[in-house]
Amino acid sequence: MELQLAAYVGLKRVLAPELSESTNVTSYARTLLALVSNTAGVPVVVRVRASEGAWGRWNRVRMLCGHQARLQLALELGSDACDLPQWRAEPVQLVVLPTRMFVSNAARYPVLRKDHQAEIKRWMDHAVAYVIRQSDDDKSADLVDYVRYLRFLAGTLEDPSAAAAASAEYRDVLQAPLQPLMDHLESATYETFEMDLPKYDHYEHAMLRAIQDAPQKELMLMVVGAGRGPLVTRALRAARQAGRSVRVVAIEKNPSALVELQLRNAKDWGHQVTLIRADMRGWVPAERADILVSELLGSFGDNELSPECLDAACRLLLAPHGVCIPQSYSAYVAPLSSTLLHARAQAYGGGHGLETPYVVNIHAAHILAEPQVMWSFSHAQASDQLLGDNRHNQRRASATFGIGASSLVHGLAGYFDAVLYGSVELSIRPDTHTEDMHSWFPMYFPIKVILSHASAIHG
Repeated sequence: MELQLAAYVGLKRVLAPELSESTNVTSYARTLLALVSNTAGVPVVVRVRASEGAWGRWNRVRMLCGHQARLQLALELGSDACDLPQWRAEPVQLVVLPTRMFVSNAARYPVLRKDHQAEIKRWMDHAVAYVIRQSDDDKSADLVDYVRYLRFLAGTLEDPSAAAAASAEYRDVLQAPLQPLMDHLESATYETFEMDLPKYDHYEHAMLRAIQDAPQKELMLMVVGAGRGPLVTRALRAARQAGRSVRVVAIEKNPSALVELQLRNAKDWGHQVTLIRADMRGWVPAERADILVSELLGSFGDNELSPECLDAACRLLLAPHGVCIPQSYSAYVAPLSSTLLHARAQAYGGGHGLETPYVVNIHAAHILAEPQVMWSFSHAQASDQLLGDNRHNQRRASATFGIGASSLVHGLAGYFDAVLYGSVELSIRPDTHTEDMHSWFPMYFPIKVILSHASAIHG
């Protein structure tokens, strides 16, 4: 009746009694399951105090309720709380702050200790609502002062970088990986890529180094999959910086993108560039390139068929002494906990959402262990593999991840890093991420059966 009334009057959520150490978890879960199964779709918020054993109790309730999407959390922080990454992977909607967490400053206004400030700021980045709870031993507190302090704390948050601001709207949004080999990309997609200046700065630096290292007096540089031409512009600039004679050829199979290349060749490049409409895997030039450049890399390195395409391109287009940019790339995975991402994957794609990987700006998640390398691909020189034979690109790997605390594993996060040329590298791994680069979000590989309380998993 209470949930029906809540739905009737338009409440956004209903707060359930606290799930504490003395709670009979089985009875509590049975009551919750009956409520969310038989009444209108109002979310039920379970109140939990962040203390030892609290996550285990919540997880047991959640599992007994069959991972009901309508169950949410109100997390009450305590005096000892400082960093709670495990809880940020959960459906926390409310963060409860008891007044006893606060201390008085010299003017006798409530403030938080620095470790608590850091934790609250982390939660502010997750768009939760806050509740100030008057502690039993502090009934005289003026709650308005606490609210003012939280607003002040929010005002001290650092402004996001340009890359973070550009990618914020994609937080935890599932996107199907691009298939540029199968589909012709739209102009807006190319435009989004071209906004990532750090990526193209690194490519330009790699081309400059490759041009400087080449012994030939005159070079040919081919950009394969040229799109609307950002790498072509950077190749011409690198040639000018090096003071070398470089013939630039741009190969693109998308007829609409080729029109833009023709316009840019006339307007911006002074007809310096030779334009070819062709698939890089099948075009045979009269003269092979000294430097071959591609940006076919996907969020997992190879997931946009870069190995297959560049194998063929290197065999047909690259001179025996030539170099390919990128020279190599590696794929990494790490176990991930995220109730939100798994629920969204489950609802994606008409019931088959857990059978496909996604490109995601991962945010409401906890990466449970350091990423480990799965495999690598190299295009350091012209390929001698038989055209049409792809067996050498087959990969299989296993890894063991140690997970310190009890957790749910909802899948794997995927990353890559790449050696463009020499010491010039790109990376989306969390510990080595190229500064301000936002072209690639990580991959998310969901699993159908959620792993619970794992101390180690094999991937």
